[in-house]
Amino acid sequence: MFRTVIVATTMLVFASSAWADARAQLDAFAADLETLSGEFEQVTIDDSGRIVEEVYGSLYFARPDLFRWDYSEPFPQQMVADGEKLWHYDESLDQVTVRDQPEAGESPLLVLTRPELLDRFYEVRTGGDDQVLEFLPLAEDAEFELAKMHFSGGMPELLELHDQFGQITRIVLRELQRNPELDPAVFTFEPPDGVDVLEGY
Repeated sequence: MFRTVIVATTMLVFASSAWADARAQLDAFAADLETLSGEFEQVTIDDSGRIVEEVYGSLYFARPDLFRWDYSEPFPQQMVADGEKLWHYDESLDQVTVRDQPEAGESPLLVLTRPELLDRFYEVRTGGDDQVLEFLPLAEDAEFELAKMHFSGGMPELLELHDQFGQITRIVLRELQRNPELDPAVFTFEPPDGVDVLEGY
């Protein structure tokens, strides 16, 4: 799950449905975007169409690349990127894993907040639908083969990640708020007393 969450770590965009295509909506959403908050539902489906994981929670983002995902169900977890380190706290295991924060180009969620980086890391195209933007990673060792961002009414509502094994991760986005006031403490993490801390994973 940790690797899936890294790939699926934060981004997002706003625009008017009057824009001609999804790329224009992306550019409009990212313009003047400083912070973001919302709710999400993440579902992972295997190559046979079976749901193998379903989680819910809240997300937070601050420019340029700070983010936090709080997983509330079914098992409480936190994923916090503080600009230098990426922290993953699994409460049920009393365990924290920490590693250097990946470059923004490794996550379509983060890159979508910075459209100027898109063409450096992805082949970008519309998916035969004005409301869908597709991303094909240029790196050979990318953790997914294809990402799709779906828009509705000018807002991003769904991110799909397709990997080389036929597995699909869908992240449904709800109640997004652009530029809310966020306490800087949202993007800091201190391991709780008594938990195991594993570095470099």
